[in-house]
Amino acid sequence: MAIILGYITLLCLILTVAKFLARKSKNQKINRFFWKLHKPMSGIFFLACIAHLLFAIPVLNARSIAVVSSGIFAFAVAILLITLCHVTKDKKKKMLWHRILSVVLLLVVGIHLVTYFVDFNQYKNKIQEIRIGEPDLSKVSNGTYIGEYNVGYIDAKVQVKVEDKRITDIQILEHKTERGKKAEKIVDAMVDQQKIHVDAVTGATNSSLVIEKACENALRQE
Repeated sequence: MAIILGYITLLCLILTVAKFLARKSKNQKINRFFWKLHKPMSGIFFLACIAHLLFAIPVLNARSIAVVSSGIFAFAVAILLITLCHVTKDKKKKMLWHRILSVVLLLVVGIHLVTYFVDFNQYKNKIQEIRIGEPDLSKVSNGTYIGEYNVGYIDAKVQVKVEDKRITDIQILEHKTERGKKAEKIVDAMVDQQKIHVDAVTGATNSSLVIEKACENALRQE
């Protein structure tokens, strides 16, 4: 949801910039069209910014410092832009601040997008690099083992119990994810099939892989 709201925010910002460009083109018809859009788009932009921030709070620890800091800075500039434009009564000063802060906001949002895509691409590469190996249960002593695996956007910590060369129980101690909670039921298939690498849960492939890798790491501590 945070990602969708982010794109809505970006669209509103682009339409706001388009209004400025339309005014420069001196095409009255286009200019009037974007002028009518300006106020509602500004309102939607501000509300989308707030909603985007609220939905992003639970996953901030899974984002890089560059993504978080640029996003917070963009939000601060947006608030400053709206505040100054309403507080400043001098029309010339208002327009000057409006243009300056609009350019700054556009640049910061651009930086935020770039850092997000870089961060997300690194996460995808980590997922693609995951290779699940099957630990030899015949060499694993009875006991309870804890393993963890973290790829940034998804982090899993599990507890695997082994008795008489069999996996008897797997508990998920932590699972930080956005849309992959249903992957947690994969541990039942692991116990039933007595192996780590089983079919991923539909719609939660990445979280399934991370949980499997955490279980592998737990059993490889022997």
